[in-house]
Amino acid sequence: MKRFRSRVTALRELRQRREEETLQVHARAVRNRQAAEAQFQECLGALLRHQQEVQTDLMRGCPASRLVQQDGYRLLLEQRCHESRQQVVEASSAAAASLQAVLLSRRDRELVEKFCAKELVDHQREQLKEDQKNLDEMALRRRPVDFAALGTSQNL
Repeated sequence: MKRFRSRVTALRELRQRREEETLQVHARAVRNRQAAEAQFQECLGALLRHQQEVQTDLMRGCPASRLVQQDGYRLLLEQRCHESRQQVVEASSAAAASLQAVLLSRRDRELVEKFCAKELVDHQREQLKEDQKNLDEMALRRRPVDFAALGTSQNL
């Protein structure tokens, strides 16, 4: 029996490697997005805590210079939150793009796998035909045909 070897084995291995690489890129993109989201949440928390501090300062009564200083700090926190939000948007779009790349590479690999499976089925079918042919030849060799008996049975 002849061993099966697909004609596209090298291509299949290449497609598998590409899929693994795109999965790794996607995993990094997802981690980056999660880190950006965590940083954004941290910025929002800092801004909320600052607003609560300003509220308590106002209730206790504080000098105007302190309010001006607090307002400057608030602007800085809002700027950081805006930058952090922009990083989340960029990281999310990078993760979405990497997901599309994963899906495309998976589709390409699956096409090659499907072709390999079809080749295997064809190979197995050919092997079965060849095996049946060999069995038929062996059966004919074991039983010599009595042509005289065949001739008399046909006359009946």
